[in-house]
Amino acid sequence: MPGLDKQKDKEHPHKLYLETRNGLFTCDGCKELGFGNCYKCPLAICDYVLHVACISENGTPLSNSLFENCKFQFYQKNPSTAAPTCLICAFQIQGRMYHCSERKYSLHPYCATLPMAFSLPGSNMKIKLRRDVKLNFFKSKCLKCGKKSRSSGNVQCLSYVSSDDNLCYHVACMKDVCLDNRKKGYFRPGIPTNEQSKFLALKNLAPKVELSSDGQKSKVLLITFLKLVVYALVIKFYHFYDLVFIL
Repeated sequence: MPGLDKQKDKEHPHKLYLETRNGLFTCDGCKELGFGNCYKCPLAICDYVLHVACISENGTPLSNSLFENCKFQFYQKNPSTAAPTCLICAFQIQGRMYHCSERKYSLHPYCATLPMAFSLPGSNMKIKLRRDVKLNFFKSKCLKCGKKSRSSGNVQCLSYVSSDDNLCYHVACMKDVCLDNRKKGYFRPGIPTNEQSKFLALKNLAPKVELSSDGQKSKVLLITFLKLVVYALVIKFYHFYDLVFIL
């Protein structure tokens, strides 16, 4: 099962070893970007790497509280003829997936393991992964794109939203911004970052918002919200207080 130091993958002839990558990688299972912990083939000629969530499962269905009455089964390849879209990030699925055959729902393995909720330190605020219901959009707009909703075709991207509905961030926008910060040299997991890069990375997370920390409670909560949403995306790979590369 995922979490062991060594794993055998059905699609690869060699044993895979759990390690932490100091940087981004592309998962050979789901074809999505990854951060930190992964299963990797030790042979240099292979360079085969998987998300921890993309290792071959034992057949046990996955349940997700956001999708009631759905039993998601792990698949190495798309079990249907239609091109699937992940119901969490609204990006197309190009490799391994979780799929509910009854409801025809599909999820990236990585997205399927994102935390459903967590608390905001120093306040009573909770942050939850939520989806719009019948186009009843959240009160607030995404801090990155400035829109209340983000979709791909008929699939609405899920969002991390504060309990007071004042703060919102699309999962898709967070994926985009982490890649963008990495390309710009702001986001370097495991590598110390100077103060200017930290500020530029933070600014890129919410480009339309004044983020100078002047002691105002609203600004402090906003910055902490951004920290925790980044933390949610990389929670399986880095301790919250080690996220100096972004904040």
